This record gives sequence, C-alpha cells and structure tokens, in this order.
Amino acid sequence: MWRVNHQKCGLFFGPAAAILQIAHPRIAQGVADHSNFEYDTLGRLNRTLAATNRIAFGTIEEAEAIREKLRHLHRGVKGEVSSGMEGAPKYTALEPDLLLWVLATLIMAALQGYEMVYGSLPAERKECFYREMREFGTYFGLDEGYGPADMKAFGEYYETMLRGDLLGSHPLCRQLAMAIVSPKDSRGAKMLGDRIRFLSIETLPAGVRERLGFRSTAFTRGSMWALRKTSRLTFSRLPKKVRCFPEAIQREERESGICSNFTAG
Repeated sequence: MWRVNHQKCGLFFGPAAAILQIAHPRIAQGVADHSNFEYDTLGRLNRTLAATNRIAFGTIEEAEAIREKLRHLHRGVKGEVSSGMEGAPKYTALEPDLLLWVLATLIMAALQGYEMVYGSLPAERKECFYREMREFGTYFGLDEGYGPADMKAFGEYYETMLRGDLLGSHPLCRQLAMAIVSPKDSRGAKMLGDRIRFLSIETLPAGVRERLGFRSTAFTRGSMWALRKTSRLTFSRLPKKVRCFPEAIQREERESGICSNFTAG
C-alpha cells in the first residue's frame, strides 16, 4: 500500500473516484445533506487526503485518532432519501455497501494512476495491495470480511457496479457531479476545474459518464491521450516534494530504512 499510495499519481484518477462515489444515489444524498460540497470541493479533497494519508503513513496513535473522529462523524450522517431513490427510505453513512463502494473507488484510482505512470503491477502485488487496503478500510468502519474476499472477486464486483443501472440513476448524482467538474467555491478551484475537466470526463467509465450528462469530445480524448503519453516520461522525474505526499515524506524521514522501499518498480 505504501508503494502504490505514497506518490500523487493516484490523483490522476481522483476526480473520477469522487464522481463515482457520489454517482451512488445514497452517498450523494448523504453528501448533499451533510456538507457544503458544491462550495467546498477543494476543502473536502484536502481533508480527505489528509485523513487517508495520516492513516496510511502516520503513527498508530494518529491513525486511531482519525478512526475515532470518523466514527463520530459517520454516526451523524443519516437521514431520509429523496423521492425516486431506490432502497430503504432512510440512509446512514455506516451502511456497509456504501463504505465498500467508497473504498472501491479509492482502490481503483490508486491502481489506475500508479499503472498509468509505472506500468502494470504483477497480480501478486495487486493482491497484496487489495488485502492492505481492506485493512485500511477498517479505519472508515468497513469490516474486512464484508464484500469481495480477494482481488479477482473485487474486480468482478467493481465491473458489476459500473455495468449496472444504479450509478447516476438519480438527478442528485448529476447535480453533485457537475459541482466536482465545475467547482463554485473559489476562483482557484474554478480555474483548476477548467484545466482538468478533460481528466474528470475521460477517466470515467463511458456508461456512468453519459448517465451523468458528460460528453467525451475530440479535445478531451486528445488531452487524455497526451497526458498518458507524457506522464510516464515526466512524472517520475518531478522533485520528490512535488511527486510525493507530505505524509509519506515525513514517514520516510522518520523511518528511512523502511521507506527506502517506496521507490516504484
């Protein structure tokens, strides 16, 4: 997990992960009811990254503190679903199906970003990564025994979700997805959204993308093609402070003997 997650290449697929999360109607409902999502997109991203990286690279004490904070936060995220939304009339952030889907998007974003830059990981390393990410998921309240037992079963689960009719099936999903692609919170967020809009569009599976109202164009496809071509050549040559998450660098500084193994390959 350290090897795959210590560099920021997973952020190439981060917008798609965020969109896929709120493409699940019940997750979209919780986000809409309990956050200022449309006007705090960058803030939410920064808080999510800080929490996940402190769990992955921080001390046991830091990770446990975040576990307790998330447990308290998730207990308060509950309410009633909107009209036309499938499933039980009331939702809670602690529903294991929702926790599993959020973790699934993080797993896929990390793997897809890493492999875009460094090439395919061997099957045994993917399996190891999946097992460690399932342990990571316990800090968000997801039991390790819930859902797919291995990487093969996980891949089948993920593809089934993408091919199904659930994701993007409610208008609220489209509303929040548009907020990710076109942020409203600040001029900087809007400029960033404009520059990476092609990334949000082209890293989404086609069926979900169309359901959410996004359109692939010659420009977005060309921009993504150029990124794929250049990222493998340039990303690994970026300065370490640009390429790696600060929490990973801090961990390396604390335990250089262990974290020397962070190098890709």
